[in-house]
Amino acid sequence: MQSNPSTEAEEWERRGIEADSRSQHAEAEACFAKALTYDDSRQFSWVGLAFSQINQRRVDDAVASLQRAHIARPTCGIISHLLKAMTGETTSRAPNDYITFLFNGYAANFDQHLTSLQYQGPQMLAELIKRAGWAADGTRHIIDIGCGTGLSGMPLRAYAGRLEGADLSASMLEQALKRGIYNHLWHGEAHAVLRRLPAGSYDAVVAADTLVYIGDVAEFFRLAHAALRPGGDLLFTVEACDEGFALVKSGRYQHSDAYLKACADGLFSCADRVDGAIRTEAQQAIPGHAYRFSKPAA
Repeated sequence: MQSNPSTEAEEWERRGIEADSRSQHAEAEACFAKALTYDDSRQFSWVGLAFSQINQRRVDDAVASLQRAHIARPTCGIISHLLKAMTGETTSRAPNDYITFLFNGYAANFDQHLTSLQYQGPQMLAELIKRAGWAADGTRHIIDIGCGTGLSGMPLRAYAGRLEGADLSASMLEQALKRGIYNHLWHGEAHAVLRRLPAGSYDAVVAADTLVYIGDVAEFFRLAHAALRPGGDLLFTVEACDEGFALVKSGRYQHSDAYLKACADGLFSCADRVDGAIRTEAQQAIPGHAYRFSKPAA
C-alpha cells in the first residue's frame, strides 16, 4: 500500500515538535528535514527546521531555511517575522498568524516545553504578588492576557473571585479550559480583547510572557489602564535589553526598563520589580524582569 506524503510529513513534523519540547534540537532538525522530503512546500516544516537551527545557534542555516520558505510562501507573515528577527530588523509587534502558528503547534506539549526551558515567569509574578501583600481571599477580578494553557493563571486563582483568561491560540485555550481555573476565556489578540473589556472593572491585568511578542507596548499599557479600577495593578514579564525595544533572533522582543517606564508615564507608577533569568535557551540564561505597575488610586 502506497503511503500518503502529506500524512508522512505530518508524522515527521509531530516527531520534530516532540523532540524540540525535549530540547533535542538536532533530532528536531532531522525530523523537520525528513518531513520536507515528502513535501517541500510545508511552511510548518520549514519554520520548524529554522527554529531547530536557531536553537543550535546556526543563524546562517536558519536564514537559508527561512529564505527557502519565503520563496514558497512570499506573503506569509510567519516567515517574514522570523526573517526580520534573524536579520536584525525590529518591528512593532509579531503578526497574528505567527502567534497562532507558534502556539497552536506547541499547545499539547507546551507545559513540558516551558519546564525544559526552566521558565520562571509565573514564579516571578507570584513573588510580586507576595511582596504586594495581596490577601488570598478570592475577591479580586483578574484577567490573564496571553494565558496560554493556564500555567500563568494557577498562582492567581486563590486571589480571584473572578479569573478570566485570553489568548489568540484556540489550541492553547482548549488546554486552559481543561485546568478548570478560569471563569471565562476570551479568544483574540491581546489589544483586541482589552478593547472589549468594560472600563474600570478589573483589579489586575496580568501578562506573563505576552509582551515578548509585542515590541511597542504603549497601546497595550493604555488599554490595560482603561480596564483597571483606580488602584489596580498591571503585572507583566519581559525579557531585558539595555535600550528601547528590540526584536531578537528568537522571534521575541526584549524591552529596557527605561522604555517601559516611559510608556507607563502618566498611566502607572512602577510599584515593584523582580529580576532574574526568566528562561534558559540553547543553554543560555535569558535575563528578564517581572513588574507591578499600579494605576493611581484617584
